[in-house]
Amino acid sequence: MKKTFRAVSLVPSLLIASGVVFASNGSVMQLSDVSDSVKEIMQEQKDFEGKPLPPGVHPGQPGHPEHPPKPDHPGQPPQPPKPPQPPQPPQPPQPPAPVDTTHAYNAGLRDGHERGAREGRREGYSDGINEGEREGRRKGTDDGNRAGREAGYRDGYGVDQSMGTQNGSSAGQTAGVNSGTEAGKRRCYDEGYTSGYNTSYEEARKQGLQDAASYSAGYARGQADAATIEAGNGQKAGYQAGFSQRETELESASFDMKALGGVLTKGVPGVKLDLNITEARYGYATPEERQAYDRGYKEGYQRGYRRAYEDAKREGYNERFTMAYRRAYDSQYSISYRNGYAEGKTAGYQAAYNSAYNSAYSHYYEEYSRREYADQRALGLSNGRATGKKEGFEAGCAENNKRGYDDGYQKTAAEVYPAAFEAGKQAGIAAADKHYRENAVLKVADIAFYDENGDGKFEANENVMLKAEVRNFGFKGSEAVAVTVKSEHGEILLVPDLKTAGVSGRTRIAVNLNIGKLYDVVAPDADALNVKFTERGVTVGERRQLYTRTNPNKVGTVEKDDTPVRKNSNVFSSTLAKLNKGDKVIIIGEKDYYTKVRKSAFAGGEWTEGYVYTDKLTVQ
Repeated sequence: MKKTFRAVSLVPSLLIASGVVFASNGSVMQLSDVSDSVKEIMQEQKDFEGKPLPPGVHPGQPGHPEHPPKPDHPGQPPQPPKPPQPPQPPQPPQPPAPVDTTHAYNAGLRDGHERGAREGRREGYSDGINEGEREGRRKGTDDGNRAGREAGYRDGYGVDQSMGTQNGSSAGQTAGVNSGTEAGKRRCYDEGYTSGYNTSYEEARKQGLQDAASYSAGYARGQADAATIEAGNGQKAGYQAGFSQRETELESASFDMKALGGVLTKGVPGVKLDLNITEARYGYATPEERQAYDRGYKEGYQRGYRRAYEDAKREGYNERFTMAYRRAYDSQYSISYRNGYAEGKTAGYQAAYNSAYNSAYSHYYEEYSRREYADQRALGLSNGRATGKKEGFEAGCAENNKRGYDDGYQKTAAEVYPAAFEAGKQAGIAAADKHYRENAVLKVADIAFYDENGDGKFEANENVMLKAEVRNFGFKGSEAVAVTVKSEHGEILLVPDLKTAGVSGRTRIAVNLNIGKLYDVVAPDADALNVKFTERGVTVGERRQLYTRTNPNKVGTVEKDDTPVRKNSNVFSSTLAKLNKGDKVIIIGEKDYYTKVRKSAFAGGEWTEGYVYTDKLTVQ
């Protein structure tokens, strides 16, 4: 029994991945058998520890083994000593089982794709704007140039047209005869080839569909593939089902640890793996799977980034292109008109030439392309028959092979998948137990922002509060939980470095934090707050909440840079400060052509109250 325990402790990663262990005698033991063996060893050790040893004697000294022999029964003769047993040869170490990294790679591919898409959209849109500006200017300039030249070429269009007609007619005749002859030969060859190919192909295909060797080969290949693929699929699907089942049981149970006695399986000695809950849930318990996840993440990121980048770039390009095009076109048009006459003269000659050329070409091409070229037709017929026979038989054999493959695959899959699924399920349950036993598993619930005085109004100069409940479903205590809050519109002074204390195993804590204060000049409109809870860099909860801000203060916005704040309501009074465009102040009165204002509690400067010329302010 001790040998079995040693084998289990040597291969913890195999125990978790497959749900079985190998005994020293080479036999295979299920996880439940190992748990019973461990229980028996622990009971033997407890019984031995309860018996005292003589003074000065320690377990393991000569004459005092760790487990003392039982005394003989009174009245019986002493038993002769047993002959020494020959030493058992050491068992060779078992080779590690191959690791299937397909699922880890696919999960990394998906996560990387999501992040790459976000960053690709942002950078692609900016690049599209810039490229649209460049291309719009370039194309607008080119089109404006063409339009201007077109307006001028009409004045010189009629020159040299007769010469163009004469030259075009001669060239068109020569080209029409040559091209028509080649087209006619090609037509006859193609018609003969098609006729021979179609007939031979169908006959040969029927022969291939009856080829027994093709079906047998496909059937055997289907069986072999199913034995490997479906065993892996069943193992992975069962693992995830088992992990999810046990995860649901652990998180649905009471936080009372005694109530979980019938839920957790017995612990198995092994190496503690530093995995987050996502990696543990999908069974990424080996370096190979984590490397596959990282590789998939990089590839997914590149794919997602490129596609999102191109879409966003196209959107930005289209938005900027039209504006730049119109501006460049209008500027170039007037400059290009004076070059139109020379182009018109050349265009007139070319138009006459092309008209005569096309007319002559069409006439002679039509005549020579319709002639019958019997030698080309016969050659095409012969070649088509040979090719059709070869390709038709190959196509029929391929169909027959596929039919055999499908039959063999389905038969074997039905045999191997159920057992693989059940084995994977047990491994998943064991992995979930191990992860929850050895780690903190945090989830944040009931996240909400609320106003400090509780009247439901987020008012200017009022603190904004955050409440939530952090639950630890694991059996180990967590580290401190960092809380990060961001405002989408701003105008709130956020408290930096927010955090909560660590959460003990199988407990929950209530969180109530002051996250910041709204500016006293905040705009009375809608905003959104985003909060994220992280523990050791891993997100354990997040939420986005919309809220409406109110402001009883009358707020003014400065319209121009270097606007003076004066001590009194006249132009001759001293200047207390100067404000820039966009700065906000609180309006507390009016006098003559001036508005009396107070500085915001969140603004810089040494002044408190003063006067600003009324026309320099816009009331919010």
